[in-house]
Amino acid sequence: MRKSYLREAVEELKNFYIQELQEAGLLIVSDEDISSLTLSELENMYKFYNLHN
Repeated sequence: MRKSYLREAVEELKNFYIQELQEAGLLIVSDEDISSLTLSELENMYKFYNLHN
């Protein structure tokens, strides 16, 4: 069965935040706990470190 569009959108947004935080040196690529972070947690980190333009 195919993932729902909402689930795909959430995963895509999580991947965006993870990539941005990794490029800024705030997350370690090999950190296994990254995938357990929620979308809200990632978004809050992104905003806290003022990575958005």
